[in-house]
Amino acid sequence: MAPDAWRTTARSMVVEDRWIRLRADDCVDATGRIIAPYYVLEQTEWVSILALTDDGSAVAIEEYHHGAEVVGVGLPGGAVDASEIPRDAALRELMEETGYVAAEMIDLGWTWANWGNQDNRVHHFLARGCRHERPQELDAGETIDVRILPLVELGEQLAQSFHQLTWFKAQARLVG
Repeated sequence: MAPDAWRTTARSMVVEDRWIRLRADDCVDATGRIIAPYYVLEQTEWVSILALTDDGSAVAIEEYHHGAEVVGVGLPGGAVDASEIPRDAALRELMEETGYVAAEMIDLGWTWANWGNQDNRVHHFLARGCRHERPQELDAGETIDVRILPLVELGEQLAQSFHQLTWFKAQARLVG
């Protein structure tokens, strides 16, 4: 039997505050099986940026991620504000987290963040000609160390899946 979309018969908000929106759906699949509750995280769109300096070095960040309880190397990025388009969010997040400004921001397309239980997408960007122009403007609770790394070493250090995907998607633009 070919898969088919589930039908949602009821929907309720379990938690809603400034940090999270968790929804519980009651669903019925194509065979009539009831799947309830099925939890969905409602998230804003995200951006992930592979930022390169004029000499081809990567602008990476290191910060603590409480969900996994790890300090890790990643790419600049974050949430797309309601009033923004993803490209503008990428420019803003790059500047806020690193103090770098891009001469060129290339859209690499989007992917689902986690289509199993989240409703948002990650928009991937390649930023070229990045130059340090200002101090970081971090959100409350953020502590970010900016790292300038050789691009060839960056891929091995990225442990977060959508950061790896941004790195992979950018490779086609960097060859040739």
